[in-house]
Amino acid sequence: MEGFETVWLDDKSAHGIVKVQDCRFEFIYHPIVFDERIGEFIVINNLWYTTYHGAREYFRSSTNAYSAGKMKIHNEGTLSQNISISTLGV
Repeated sequence: MEGFETVWLDDKSAHGIVKVQDCRFEFIYHPIVFDERIGEFIVINNLWYTTYHGAREYFRSSTNAYSAGKMKIHNEGTLSQNISISTLGV
């Protein structure tokens, strides 16, 4: 699972944010959701933000179908699910 720096997941490990290196902005942040059909996290609607807080606000929007509680940092070793690198564009 190369290509990303940090992953934050909610308590249910269903929603999160992934920090990815980017050539223009140094880092970008994608909101992600676990897709049970393929057994991996995928980027929601190809969205990206230049800050963690921007991506976090996505989950707080009242018009959003996705809602997530408090997020905690996870590293590669503690992730039980895969992140689809092809959806990250790295």
